[in-house]
Amino acid sequence: MNGLYIEYSWWWMFFSILLCAGATYLLYTKKQVWTVNINRILIVLRFSALMIIMFLLLDPMFKSIERYFEKPIVSFIIDNSESMTATITQEDLNASLQSIKTEAEKLEDEGYKTKFYTIDGNQLDGREALNNLTFDHKVTNISKSIQRLEELNEHENLAAITLVSDGIFNQGFSPLYLPSVVPIYTVGIGDTIPQIDLQVKEVYTNRVAYMGNKFPILAEIVNEGFVGKEVEVELTNRGKILSRKRYRISNEKGFEQVEFIVDAKKKGYQKFTVNVRTLDGEFSKENNSKSVYVEVIEGKEKILLIANAPHPDIKAIRSAVEKNKNYELHIYIPGLKMKDGKGYDNKAKYDLVILHQFPNLKRNAALLLEKLKKQDMPFWYIIGDNTNINTFNKMNPLLTIQGYRGQKDKVTPSFTDNFTYFTFPKEKKDLIQKMSPIEVPYGEYKVNAGKVLVNQQIGSVKSSKPLLLMGEVGDVKSAVFVGTGLWKWRLQEGLLQSDEMAVDDLIGKVIQYLSTKTDKRRFRVNTTTAEYSDIEDVIIETEVYNDIYESIYGQTIDLTITNEEGEKMSYTYLNSSPYFKYHITDLEEGSYKYVASTVLDGEKEYSSGNFVVRAMELEALNPTANFALLRSVSEKTGGSFYDNSTLDQLSQPLLNKKAPQRIHSEEKYKELGSNYWIMSLLFLLLFSEWILRKMHGGF
Repeated sequence: MNGLYIEYSWWWMFFSILLCAGATYLLYTKKQVWTVNINRILIVLRFSALMIIMFLLLDPMFKSIERYFEKPIVSFIIDNSESMTATITQEDLNASLQSIKTEAEKLEDEGYKTKFYTIDGNQLDGREALNNLTFDHKVTNISKSIQRLEELNEHENLAAITLVSDGIFNQGFSPLYLPSVVPIYTVGIGDTIPQIDLQVKEVYTNRVAYMGNKFPILAEIVNEGFVGKEVEVELTNRGKILSRKRYRISNEKGFEQVEFIVDAKKKGYQKFTVNVRTLDGEFSKENNSKSVYVEVIEGKEKILLIANAPHPDIKAIRSAVEKNKNYELHIYIPGLKMKDGKGYDNKAKYDLVILHQFPNLKRNAALLLEKLKKQDMPFWYIIGDNTNINTFNKMNPLLTIQGYRGQKDKVTPSFTDNFTYFTFPKEKKDLIQKMSPIEVPYGEYKVNAGKVLVNQQIGSVKSSKPLLLMGEVGDVKSAVFVGTGLWKWRLQEGLLQSDEMAVDDLIGKVIQYLSTKTDKRRFRVNTTTAEYSDIEDVIIETEVYNDIYESIYGQTIDLTITNEEGEKMSYTYLNSSPYFKYHITDLEEGSYKYVASTVLDGEKEYSSGNFVVRAMELEALNPTANFALLRSVSEKTGGSFYDNSTLDQLSQPLLNKKAPQRIHSEEKYKELGSNYWIMSLLFLLLFSEWILRKMHGGF
């Protein structure tokens, strides 16, 4: 309720009165030169002024309660995607928007407030902004639009949502599964009759291909109403026709798969376009082509496995390696010729060598081992009965086994907690720790470098002896597995009918760690992903390090991006913080190369890479309006559906059952000391006292 309040207890007013009365009494009870009546007037003036000052010191405030009424809101979502103009003319669409503006005006005249939003959630500046609305949005996410609108109006008096759309969505989940707190009225725009059309719906291919290899490109051609017609499909690369195929349509409605086999001849991102020759009477020509990008790289990473003799571990390792298409495994067993796999190729450049029970006691392939060792390539040592431990101790930089006299220990694996080179899921660790024991050399183990992933466990006793460790010494990576029997673990995992594939994953993780080259560059620039759509920003991440590889900031980065036509775009930005990302907008479809440069310690450093921008063509895939979806959304939420013929009735349900206004009340406090009138009164009292004393000789 309204009233006057002070910050302190009202008892202070009593003491204030006594204090003011006492001060006034002491000042004006002495014999004065003026008359008694004048003295009484001066007493009143001084006492009043002192009381006002004391009252203001108690911080008085005047409390008032203000009430206001909030009108009910009807929010319109206008689907401004490209598909809205696919089956109707711009003139018809403008006429529908004009009708919506008229209905919105009726609602406003009856006490409603209207708001307008685009499909991506941007609010328009009133209903007149519909006159300049462009229908060029490349994706439609109806459920996200409704959610965003309800969030924006969460604390307002939202009475209803009106969705103006063709009912076609190509992102997000169906709006039928979206709960709504208010009724949703829908307005259907477009044509629900399927159009006679021929389109390239999708093109499938490998993301990566290897130089000199062949790879498939599979196109799905969808037809509507062209039964008996012959279709010509061609595949092009940089404007050159690579292949052309024909087929005859056998069904009134359906799709056909057309496959092309392509040679990977040029390194880098290659653009391949599938084109379908236009037939007479087609609804749209825009969906008759679709492009894909394939990254052509020089070749697979080659792994050489040198084994002392045939062993079940070899098959276990090969099975794990072959799951990764980026690896090519060569197997070399001295004295044997491989029949079902590739053997050692002295011309090949290997990325990793796996030594199974090598170096061996017979010193087989000693010259080959010496040659490979000089090339500073990663080695994975797998120790077994035939391993020459003394030679192993000299060759590997990670582990030394002393005191070995041919004795064995049976151990089970026990994973450590301080391994950081890569992550390995806990459920897979638990599974491997249940595996049967394997035999390892008995002796004293000394870890010279690297980190241990798996320790040996003898019975229930966990030891500090390593079973699997890896590390990097002098820019060369190595790994050691102290024992043979990977095949047992893999077989046991199969018998357990586990879907984890834990053993294969462990082998793959070790190989991936060893074969990955350590990046020692002080300046690195990368994109967050290799592919973007043309509605996304291309995001550039920058890393700069000093001589001891600590992150540093504040460098000016010059970035040049070149498209397929050789056109260059230049950018400059500051590497300002640890989480800074540079965004590049409005890049068209195509393959791009970038080169970034900066100056470190007076020298210019460079970093380069590639990325692809794909065209977002979702809106052209399905031009047929889906009014059934809109009807269902309205029925579920308590709204109504309208089309062009009933659009003039859109406002009637809301006018017939008008939503109530929401009453808001707000308490307001106003300090009396900030009011000019009370300060004016104080000034008037003191000034009047001064004038009277001056006139009657008091000063």
